[in-house]
Amino acid sequence: MELGRIPLNLKTVLLTMMMFKWGILCTAASDKCLSAPCKNGASCVDTTDDYACICAREGVRYMGKHCDELYNACFFAPCENCTSIPGTTVYHCTCLDGLTGDNCTEEVDECRSNPCVEPRSLCVDQLNSYFCRCPSGYGGWNCRTHVTDCIDQPCRNNGTCVLRPEGFECRCAPGFEGETCEEDVNECSSEPCQNGAICLDGPAEFQCFCVPGFQGFHCEIDINECASRPCENNGTCINERDHYQCECLVGFQGVNCESEINECESEPCRNGARCHDMVGMYSCECPPGFQGIDCELDINECASEPCLNGAVCHDRVNGYLCDCEATGFHGAHCELDIPECSSNPCQHGATCIEGVKGYTCLCWPGYEGPNCETDVDECAEQPCENGGQCLERSDPSHWGRDWGQDWELRYADAAGYVCQCQSGFTGENCSVDIDECASEPCLNGGTCEDRVDGYSCSCAAGFLGVECGVDIDECASRPCQNGGWCEDSRASYVCHCPEPQPGELPWGGKNCNVKLNGCRGHGCRNGATCHPWLDGGVHSHTCLCPHGFYDERCSTRTTFSFSTPGFLHIQVVLEERARRDAEHHAHHSLGVQLRFRTTLPNMLLFFRGDVHNHLLLELVSGFLYAKAFSEGSEMGVTFPVLVTDGDWRDVHVFVDSEGLVLILRGSGCDGDGCRLTDSGAKPAFQPSGSLTQIYVGGAPENLLEYSLSGAGFIGCMEDLMIDSKPILPQTLPKEQGHELGCRKTEWCQPDPCHGQGRCVDLWTTHRCDCYRPFHGDSCVDELPLRTYGHEDSLSYSTYAVGRGHGSSFNVSFFLRSLKPDGLLFQLRRSPKEGGQVYFSVYLRMGRVFVSSVRDGASLTAPMFVATGEKQLLQVEVRQRQVIFGHAGLRYVIGQIPEVSVNSGDRIYVGGLPGHLDSEVWGGHYKGCLQDLRLDSVHLDGGVWSSSEEDEVVNVKKGCVSDDTCKMEPCQHGGTCSITFNDFTCSCSEVYVGKTCGTRVWCVSDPCVHGGHCVDLPDGYECVHNATFEHTPVLYSASGSLAEPVSNIYMELRTRSVNAVVLRASVGSDFLLVGLLDSFIQVEIHIGNSVETLSFTGVRQVADGSWHRINISMAEKEARTSAWVITVDGVTDISSAPQRTGSIGFLNQKGATLAVAESFIGCLGAVRVGGVYLPFVDDYKAPQPAQFHLTGKPRMHLGCSSAPVCASGPCLNGGTCQDLFNEFGCDCDLGWEGVQCETDADDCLSQPCLHGSCKDYLAGFECRCHPGYDGTLCDQDLDECERHACQHGGTCRDGPNSYTCVCPEGYRGPLCQWDYPPIQCGKDVQCENDGVCSDGVWGANCTCVPGFTGSRCETETDECESNPCRNGGTCLNRFNMFVCECLPDYSGPTCDVNVRLMMMRMMLQTNPNPNLTLSSVLQKQARSQDVPWLLVAAPLLCCAVLVLIAGLTFMVLTARKKRQSEGAYSPSAQELAGARLEMDSMLKVPPEERLI
Repeated sequence: MELGRIPLNLKTVLLTMMMFKWGILCTAASDKCLSAPCKNGASCVDTTDDYACICAREGVRYMGKHCDELYNACFFAPCENCTSIPGTTVYHCTCLDGLTGDNCTEEVDECRSNPCVEPRSLCVDQLNSYFCRCPSGYGGWNCRTHVTDCIDQPCRNNGTCVLRPEGFECRCAPGFEGETCEEDVNECSSEPCQNGAICLDGPAEFQCFCVPGFQGFHCEIDINECASRPCENNGTCINERDHYQCECLVGFQGVNCESEINECESEPCRNGARCHDMVGMYSCECPPGFQGIDCELDINECASEPCLNGAVCHDRVNGYLCDCEATGFHGAHCELDIPECSSNPCQHGATCIEGVKGYTCLCWPGYEGPNCETDVDECAEQPCENGGQCLERSDPSHWGRDWGQDWELRYADAAGYVCQCQSGFTGENCSVDIDECASEPCLNGGTCEDRVDGYSCSCAAGFLGVECGVDIDECASRPCQNGGWCEDSRASYVCHCPEPQPGELPWGGKNCNVKLNGCRGHGCRNGATCHPWLDGGVHSHTCLCPHGFYDERCSTRTTFSFSTPGFLHIQVVLEERARRDAEHHAHHSLGVQLRFRTTLPNMLLFFRGDVHNHLLLELVSGFLYAKAFSEGSEMGVTFPVLVTDGDWRDVHVFVDSEGLVLILRGSGCDGDGCRLTDSGAKPAFQPSGSLTQIYVGGAPENLLEYSLSGAGFIGCMEDLMIDSKPILPQTLPKEQGHELGCRKTEWCQPDPCHGQGRCVDLWTTHRCDCYRPFHGDSCVDELPLRTYGHEDSLSYSTYAVGRGHGSSFNVSFFLRSLKPDGLLFQLRRSPKEGGQVYFSVYLRMGRVFVSSVRDGASLTAPMFVATGEKQLLQVEVRQRQVIFGHAGLRYVIGQIPEVSVNSGDRIYVGGLPGHLDSEVWGGHYKGCLQDLRLDSVHLDGGVWSSSEEDEVVNVKKGCVSDDTCKMEPCQHGGTCSITFNDFTCSCSEVYVGKTCGTRVWCVSDPCVHGGHCVDLPDGYECVHNATFEHTPVLYSASGSLAEPVSNIYMELRTRSVNAVVLRASVGSDFLLVGLLDSFIQVEIHIGNSVETLSFTGVRQVADGSWHRINISMAEKEARTSAWVITVDGVTDISSAPQRTGSIGFLNQKGATLAVAESFIGCLGAVRVGGVYLPFVDDYKAPQPAQFHLTGKPRMHLGCSSAPVCASGPCLNGGTCQDLFNEFGCDCDLGWEGVQCETDADDCLSQPCLHGSCKDYLAGFECRCHPGYDGTLCDQDLDECERHACQHGGTCRDGPNSYTCVCPEGYRGPLCQWDYPPIQCGKDVQCENDGVCSDGVWGANCTCVPGFTGSRCETETDECESNPCRNGGTCLNRFNMFVCECLPDYSGPTCDVNVRLMMMRMMLQTNPNPNLTLSSVLQKQARSQDVPWLLVAAPLLCCAVLVLIAGLTFMVLTARKKRQSEGAYSPSAQELAGARLEMDSMLKVPPEERLI
């Protein structure tokens, strides 16, 4: 057999090839095909990161990744038992018994031969068999054997009986088995209980009793004993069976790792060493002379060879002894020669060196002579320049005076000299002029000029001050007039003039002082805005044109349109375009800008260039798409929002350094618009001379082929600009097909589709896309409705399938039906192929069912559709998947065996011909169908079909209902109205129901004394509530009860704990219902029975609330039965095992019934035997069974009680609740007690889990223990969230702490120290003169001032503490900082207010005692009324001499200290202000320097 479809791997290969052709996959090619991996003539195709082999289809066939395996057709066959010829597509399916067909998918119908004869009348087909359905009571193959069947109810223990040909089958309830479900299944036989649990069998269930340490239904869950975290000190908990085990960290022990191990207990240290216990380790403090981990090694002090001059060393404990015998030396190390130097002959600290019978003096630099007695004069040659003073280091006269009191002479430093420089100079010889401009003190672009011991700043325009720090506010003089506001700028200002009032001229000019009259008599047209301006004293204006207009007066229209396909051909000159770009600062590359409006989705807006190099913009499916193409480069962008709604949109497309750019303005893209960019690939886009050719609104046919839309533009355009130059449509040849202006008809207003379709505006016309079932140009025509099963007639229609639809198809139709079952649509093979059913859609229980095999499983749609309303349904088949559509929603309802609709197959709608049985699919359909389609083919009762084989039987035109009123269904004078296949009855006022068959009484308001009227089947009741206080009411049935009483119902509300609510008796028979200790008590005695039935409930009802009490026989049909009390719908108690019959004596003459004989409270409805006991007698009620009042009742209608809340018993804001003769208080938060009199202790329940509770009024506060948080202190804080473990240490959280588990090579609480400890010199080198010292945990660097860090590698930022005050700016310097102060402030930290200080000095010299600083400041603040100079001038005149002297003193002091304004340099003042260079002198220790 030939395989009729492409194999799966060939489909994959073809799909891959098409994806490459369409450009879906990456265009970069692989080179894996170069090795020719494909065999047997196969073709190799590169993919993204692999290759694919397309096997040859001629001759011998192959398969596999490399086409190296002989083709096996069974690999793709749908059957299980398959044989094939290798290398061909021929295969053969061997079918199992009961199946047939090419692919073994068709079931053999064994009933086709009619094997069943009387009495085996009905044949039932099964897979590979059949059976004959026997009459009831018979079984066996010939149905002649009498068998027990389901009529005999053979199945026990609630088993379900199912009829079988040979008898019956019992489907047992869970927990039972056997032929008649007589055997109780032992659920424990499968040993479901795990882990040694004991299994207890029960009916249809089992129960597992777990051994300790396990839980769960099957005891399958091992209880985690580690959940409580029993292991301390970061021990690891291991959960084991019924217990846990702690693995302790090194240094801990105990069951819970609670004890720290004392490693010193074993006395590991030797030789008298002291042991120090540590966590997980110990250390030995060795005595002198020993070393090693345990101090086990005696140090050999002779190893360093301490004895000199050939002496012999003898080792001792913690010492050694040098034997100097015969060496010629003496001393501890035999190091001493004859002491010729003992008389100290060498002077000035020189070193005396012993010699043989003599000595030698080694002089310090700066001294000479045999005994170093001569001091060399280093200043003799006058080395200091620029007036510097030369000072000998060895001259004691300079000590203390020039170099500080604590400075001492050291002969090592005595050589040389020190130059004490004049101010402004530095260097070893005072040869360097200090550059005060190096710190860039001049601000805001000021130029610094260096001077001797100072600098001067030349300020830029707009700034002043010593350091140019003051920005001159040009707006201070208020230059802007007439309400304009001034904006200060650098050395200038800008005036922003106000908007003019209506009818007034605007202000202009530099200072807003000139009325702008340039718009007087302006010629701006077409709604343009006139903008006046002033230039060189000349008034003029500019017209700001609206969209669609251009020129100086906006008089030229730029709008044009295309009503038929065409295009404009425009040529530009590249040289002129380049010049214009430079003039207008526009995009320096290619661009086209225009506005457009249209309603068509696929059109070309413009095409610029030729086939090899072009830029285009088009509409594709309503979206904007721009493309730039050149040799080797292509860029494209798409704006993913529909722009074909007829509104104007402004679009700009250009290519620049960013790549291809599209900017859209309009609806949804306001402001700067929407910008899309494609940066492009390499090489970049290369424009050519062909881009001088621009086609607008279309392009020639040879160029249209390179667009996706392929069609010219229909619509309107305006404001066309090419390379920033406007293109006016009036200047273009008229024969190019465009029209000036924009004329557009709104085709869809008003709606031409009459609301029965969607109007599509096609710019020059329109189209109506009609909603189903409408059609036609204006959607006014409706496809006809067809009625099936009218008046229960047998109707159907059949059609021939004209063309094949394959295995993916859909069936859709409008349905209107009330019948829940019926065949809707069925596909069968053609009669020539056997007419087998392969697809059916039918109704079952009002839902849509879909099936493909006659007796196979059906798929069900999820909603009820047989509602009588017209609704559109769709059944779509995709291969095997079935999708149901309803009300716009789609549901995947399952899968069916794959079917294929072939040409010539038959379609049956609404039912089947008489010779075919349709009962399997619910019988014939009854209802209306409309717009029935198979895919797009209409099947509407012959209207759309033309096949001669089509047949329509008893199908009526239109949707016609049955005459449902012809049987006159409405009773009691009701009027019948026909609805679709149903009827409604308009009933008179006193009748209701579908057929007006139910009489109602309450509509006439028969309860004359009030009460709630309740309709009964044969009358009505007037239900009241009543209040009783030992006021009994008597009743008599007068023989009206139809049957004995088997139930009593009452509604009561009371606080009486003991009462008689209902009592009836006649002779020895009696009935009593009462309260005993707040519980319901019932006593019944009937006839000649010896014992009285008496039982008491267990639910209290005397609580002041309404309760519903029901007392009834448990088995109403039995002669005797237990009685049951129900309270509020819940069973209270049963009288079992006591039993008695129903109460019949109430119908006897003389029988009386009393209610509330000894009762205080309220009663609602009371019914005895279902008959209401009225509190107000009404003899008009028609029902035959009634109780009537005897005597005059004395109860009070309505339920009332004492006004217990009138006195306001609830305190502290509590709300009183009337609980029927008792009150209850709903207390506010924080209060409790009967009357809310007690302040509630909110801490009583101990709500704080890990903390103390503080009680407040109506609340509490939890004060958590350290390590816990939350409102209830129930959250254990995770201290590891902010842990400080270093070097990758693992943090383990604990209560209010954490522990760092260190990795290899680190130790310490935070793993901060290397282990073994690092050592100075060997492992650590301190930078920047830091001092290294060894500690317990390793080396540590002590940094000199100005540096920080673990190795002193980081310079300290002195500005980090923000030392500069009053807005000063801090500049970081080495070991110092400099503050740049704002005007009026000075000092090292800008803390001196210069202006305030000067005022205080002036006040000190002013003779006026009434003049104070505050008065001067107040007068200065009133600068608008009194100028400041009027106050300051007299003061300055009086204090001029003192002021000059003070300023002179300040200047001299500042020059001496080399301190510019706001600079602070501690190091410059370390040696009493002297300009003395100490480079070659002894450095002052860091701890003594001034910080």
